[in-house]
Amino acid sequence: MVSESPCIPQYDRISAWVASAPEFCHPLTPPSDDDSRPHSTPLKRKRAMSLPANAPASSLYRSDSPKRRRTDDTDDVQPEQSASQLGSKTPLALNERNTFSPPASRVSSSPKRSSSPTRETPIILRSAYPPVLVESLNGLKEAPPEHAERLGDWLAEGIDFGFIPQGLQRVIKNDPEVGHQTTKPADFDRSDTRSAEELSAIWKEVKKIFLNARDCKDGGRDENAWCDDVVRPLLHLAMELDGNDRWWFQSVQSQSINPLYLSTIPAASLTDSGRRKFMDRKTDYVLSYSHRHSDISALYKRLDIVNNREIGHTLDTFTKRTALFSGFEVKPASGDHTEAELQMSVWIAASLRKKQELARIAQTSFEPTTMVEPALTIVGHEHSVYYAYPREDLHLPTLAMGSILVPAVGPVPGTWSDLPVISPGRARNALAPTAPSGNNDHCQRPSSTPKNGAPP
Repeated sequence: MVSESPCIPQYDRISAWVASAPEFCHPLTPPSDDDSRPHSTPLKRKRAMSLPANAPASSLYRSDSPKRRRTDDTDDVQPEQSASQLGSKTPLALNERNTFSPPASRVSSSPKRSSSPTRETPIILRSAYPPVLVESLNGLKEAPPEHAERLGDWLAEGIDFGFIPQGLQRVIKNDPEVGHQTTKPADFDRSDTRSAEELSAIWKEVKKIFLNARDCKDGGRDENAWCDDVVRPLLHLAMELDGNDRWWFQSVQSQSINPLYLSTIPAASLTDSGRRKFMDRKTDYVLSYSHRHSDISALYKRLDIVNNREIGHTLDTFTKRTALFSGFEVKPASGDHTEAELQMSVWIAASLRKKQELARIAQTSFEPTTMVEPALTIVGHEHSVYYAYPREDLHLPTLAMGSILVPAVGPVPGTWSDLPVISPGRARNALAPTAPSGNNDHCQRPSSTPKNGAPP
């Protein structure tokens, strides 16, 4: 070993280093003919730390991983070549079993842009089988059945007057938290006889719901917030005031409708031109007759005895064993009313079909037009009530029926649209379903719009 002394000149150091190198080394050779040929197309850019295919064996320790070896083998592939052709002296024989993939240089590295799905609206249900029609009450070619008009009268009875207990007039006016509220004398129910203590308890709950609704609207909160902080407590309060434990409030947000009661629309594929798909939608909440009420519980027990307990139109183990009616689809203030209407159309049509099936099983004689079922959509402060009933004029099989949905009461957004201080007795008959009936469904929107928003 030559020592490196400061007195040795610089060139002596280099000479000493060369002299100390091992005798064996790779001789310098010119590049091969293959490497010296001009390439018409530049090579692909190599991955970082990759080696050429003709690297000496002593350098292959860098490619100890199988994944890296596979990468190295294909790094020098020309755009018009395949990996199997590289290094081959004979052209690739073409036959029926050859398969080719596009060159990597021609494939975009960015993810493929997904195509926008076709937006489905209630109009698409017109061509479904069975059809589901969504129309406005004003301008119907046929007058709605008597039961549907009666339901509208019940709902409208507490909309324009007498929906706030008289004892709350001063409380509302003097409460700074709710801010200024525009009311008129006809809004107050002077016949209300509830005590100050009862009214105070009601006002506490109503005020909380109102403030939550205002925060949801002003803060742009999502659907979950509207469901949990506004709609759910609103419905629970209404049931507490006048439900008498008869109703059971259920969340069905994750539950699917039994396909037996769904409409289908054409969905042709390359292999099946007659293919159809179910128009399946979910809704948020539904009411049912409570199994905890003594009279209703006895009915459920009789159904169990005859092994006929599947009386709901969902697939859920519990919900399909309860008598369902109505439905509530909730959207935030910025939500899509058309989508809410589509979801409710599918839900309430399936509900009517199930009730028709039950009526046939029980061999009960009924007229289709006597079956009317209410349903509601809530988009922020805007509440719409729908009348659903069968139609015979569509001439469809018993389970195949059309549904026409029309919002009944759509309060103007504002002051009292989320306060359930309406006299509860007026809402009771509106929500209770009538006797089963009919072949085809139909729902309608009433034309009246209240000046002051009222809760469903």
